[in-house]
Amino acid sequence: MKYIPDYQLNILTDEEFESGIKKITEKIEKCRVSGFFDSYDGKKIFYEYFLAQDSKASVIIVHGLSEFTKKYYEVTDYFLNQGYNVFLFDQRCHGFSTRLTDRIDLIHVDSFKDYTKDLSVFIDEIVLPADKKPLYIYSHSMGGAVTALYLSKNSDKIKKAILSAPLIEPYVNMVSPPIARVGVGFCRLFQGGKTKFKYSKEFDPEYKFEKAIDESRSRFVHNITMRKQEPNYQSTPMTLGWVYNSLVVHRSILKSSAVKGIKTPILLISAENDTVVRTDMHHKFAKKCKTCRLVSIKNTDHAMLTGSQRVIAEHLNLVFSFFAD
Repeated sequence: MKYIPDYQLNILTDEEFESGIKKITEKIEKCRVSGFFDSYDGKKIFYEYFLAQDSKASVIIVHGLSEFTKKYYEVTDYFLNQGYNVFLFDQRCHGFSTRLTDRIDLIHVDSFKDYTKDLSVFIDEIVLPADKKPLYIYSHSMGGAVTALYLSKNSDKIKKAILSAPLIEPYVNMVSPPIARVGVGFCRLFQGGKTKFKYSKEFDPEYKFEKAIDESRSRFVHNITMRKQEPNYQSTPMTLGWVYNSLVVHRSILKSSAVKGIKTPILLISAENDTVVRTDMHHKFAKKCKTCRLVSIKNTDHAMLTGSQRVIAEHLNLVFSFFAD
């Protein structure tokens, strides 16, 4: 069954969200296809996709740290309503995909290139066989790093890409990035890459909205409720290996040969008050990448899709204008 678009963008208000997301979930799950694919190393990766009637393109959503496919059901519905197919997958150590340690909540990766290889297999084995429409990517945070790395070698496959608050380098507020890299690298060497990073916290089911970077209370409540109810959605603490790789991934992303390999038009949407990733690195990437246009959304933090009504609307209008252009 295919989704029938109405080509309207009616963004849910905070007051409408609780009832609205239930209707969205019921509606899109009628057209959902889901399963697992074997990645390059045999790891099981969970995926979902939704096909729109008379679709004009396919949007691949590449989520960020601690996220999962179902968190993107709201924006999935918006994409479907504009006539786009939507393809999503849980990155390794997230959602229903394979874990790499004996803890269901611990996020580990040996290299960000592993994420990129998962994305490559997903596109080749799931996305392209399902529909031959032009491919777009919408990525957020960690997913932005994965997408930038993927595009450096696979630009011919992707027509357009959005990098929403991409993790080129994380924001470190206690020490300088070089000291952080040396310190974490030292601990990783002697304690092992799969050891939990000392300062990374477990999922807190009682976490308060007032402490969150989200500005939409109803979306915050919805997301934390989903995480409370499903242990596979509780991936939160990171290993030393993950933290170290997040601190050095900018070297691979900003390498001249990598940036020159990107031919795909990119819209990088930066959050002015981002406290999770370094926005100066967004400007550095945009300056080096000739196909990248950078737009900064004022007075907002990292999580723009759970921001205020103004931020969500501004963000999505940028996305749909870029894809439609």
